[in-house]
Amino acid sequence: MDTPEDSWELDLQESLAEIRQLPLLELESLAAEFLPTETLPTAYLNSLDDKRRSIALRACLLVHLTSRCRFVPRQYQLEANDALENGRDGIIDSGTGSGKTMCQIIPNLLHPTTTSMTISPLKRLQILQAAEFERWGVRTICINEDTPNDKELWNNISNGHYQHLIVQPEQLKSHKGHLPRLARLLNVPQFAKSIRRVHVDEAHHIHTAGLPLYGLPAFRPSWGALNELRIRLPKGTPIQALSATYPPHIKSAVVENLNFNRKNHLSMKLSSNRPNIIYATHRIVGSLSDFRHLDFLISTPFTKLMKVVVFHDDTEQCADAAAYHDTLLPPELRNKGLVRHYHGGMSKDYLKQVFDDFSQESGGLDVGGIDVVIDYGVPRTQSTAIQRGGRAGRRGQISVYLVMAEPWAFTASIDAADPDSADPDRPISGQLVKNSRKPERTGLAMVLYVRTVLCLRKTIAQYLADGTRDALQVSTAWCCDRPHPENPSLCFDKRDFFPGRFIYQESNGAIYAGDTDEQDRLHLNPPKTKKRKAKGPPNRKIVDRADLQARLRDWLWSAHANDALRGVRPASFILDGKGIKVLSAVHPDRMHSVSQVVSALDETQEWGQEWGDKVLEVISAYDAELAKLVPQPAVPVRTGQVTRTATTRGPKQQSKEDEYIPPAKKTRIEAPLADISLNVRRSSRLSKSSK
Repeated sequence: MDTPEDSWELDLQESLAEIRQLPLLELESLAAEFLPTETLPTAYLNSLDDKRRSIALRACLLVHLTSRCRFVPRQYQLEANDALENGRDGIIDSGTGSGKTMCQIIPNLLHPTTTSMTISPLKRLQILQAAEFERWGVRTICINEDTPNDKELWNNISNGHYQHLIVQPEQLKSHKGHLPRLARLLNVPQFAKSIRRVHVDEAHHIHTAGLPLYGLPAFRPSWGALNELRIRLPKGTPIQALSATYPPHIKSAVVENLNFNRKNHLSMKLSSNRPNIIYATHRIVGSLSDFRHLDFLISTPFTKLMKVVVFHDDTEQCADAAAYHDTLLPPELRNKGLVRHYHGGMSKDYLKQVFDDFSQESGGLDVGGIDVVIDYGVPRTQSTAIQRGGRAGRRGQISVYLVMAEPWAFTASIDAADPDSADPDRPISGQLVKNSRKPERTGLAMVLYVRTVLCLRKTIAQYLADGTRDALQVSTAWCCDRPHPENPSLCFDKRDFFPGRFIYQESNGAIYAGDTDEQDRLHLNPPKTKKRKAKGPPNRKIVDRADLQARLRDWLWSAHANDALRGVRPASFILDGKGIKVLSAVHPDRMHSVSQVVSALDETQEWGQEWGDKVLEVISAYDAELAKLVPQPAVPVRTGQVTRTATTRGPKQQSKEDEYIPPAKKTRIEAPLADISLNVRRSSRLSKSSK
């Protein structure tokens, strides 16, 4: 029995098919009856000839009906489609969350019997894109290295069953000595002809990942080889390149790489400015490994969590930070998945679960409820920063993009940056080598961004060459955290937005949680009074440490493997390499209780309750075995002399208790050398005995 939803879908498909056949007059009549006039780009529609206006009105009706009367295409989306209809290539330069996906949906709604191809950089993004297209009724499949080699599936791909192919660029040419199945299929003329249009999503990757830069080879050379796809497709197949970060040097590289006709291609520029995003920076004190720098995200006492995305430089730091922040939550909220780490090294099921949990209130391709995006460490390029920051505030709510910069970003020399380069992201060190460190790799634009005293929004507009009237528009009470002499109220104080405290360092080296105008700020590094060294046993002998470290490492891997939370906290959360060295140096006489283990590691009581007794057990077992191997000191006896028990002072007297021990004769020792050698490290003997 058909459900109401089935009936709606059947009626929808019949209505869409009818709209695709209507002439201009009937399209205009339907548009006047059903489309909200305030959302229609009337002036643009009236500027078109009859054929182009018919297509534009048809697109408006199809989108409006398919979305259940929620959306009408924007003018730039209709212009982008108009270019494709007329075989023109296009550059779509539009900010994150501005609706670039609709530019790819409209052609499929207009021409359901044709095939579109979208080049997409990441598997996870492909999955999200496919889900979005399916919601619009467009049959879509992702093609990447994980696509199964299933005969029926590939028959459906080759015979046009799917209207939309979302493809990683590595599937289009030989990759690692292997010619992917899609690349082979493109050699079939009938299939190649079925591809009527190509969309390149996140097209800035052509420059940032596909081309050799600054002395280094291309990170993903397949992005730089997309011009070969044009040769393999029928002449005149239009290509549309979309991105939210198109500074002039990247836009020029994309146009050149894709062989666009510079005089004929469409170039659309919408402001990438998001007026509801507030921009701010903060200077890190010390190292990024001190996660107290992120304590400002959680209030004390705890109230609630904002929806935050924090970008880290590496996966281990990402996992450690998540584990640390989970410990800041009230006990009843810990280990509930409120703080999670997310990176490509995790399993597919884990990544899907985390993303679904994070975006469950969204309901669109992009996560809409993000309040804050943080770069924990300076991003290498300004384009990366803009892409990341644009993930905040997709619903129009007040949101913040915060760059937390390491100390070197404020002191590193920029004199080596190529003065003749038009690339604002050129590294401050000039040319790079494979093992160049992060300060050397970081681009000039980002170093200047965190150092500037000028408006950050204006800095971004200058980088993007954004001269549109919306480039500096602000829809919140604040713009950024830089001074605005013309309107001081636009200056943002991040302490008023975040629930916790930021960390600051004064010129004398004093470090505080809280700035100078916060009366109750906390002194984090007060001068230490010199204490007299407590009397007690010295540290453990060096020769005895290596074996104990090995045993602690063996225990750690076993404990982590059996940890129910191993998927969300790394082994270093239980015990890291530094902690193992500290424990191995403590004298056995100072290691008899869990509290002594916790004190040695400067750990929390919660850690001690979970792991302290287990660590102490490993150390105690080692010390017990070691004690058995230490020989008891013998009573010294000097041969060839009289020994006696003297209880009173006076002259020496021979008594019956005195005993004369004659000197022993030297005899040849027949025992094997290995059995009597004294040149054996105690730790080595212990390891043998334990086997």
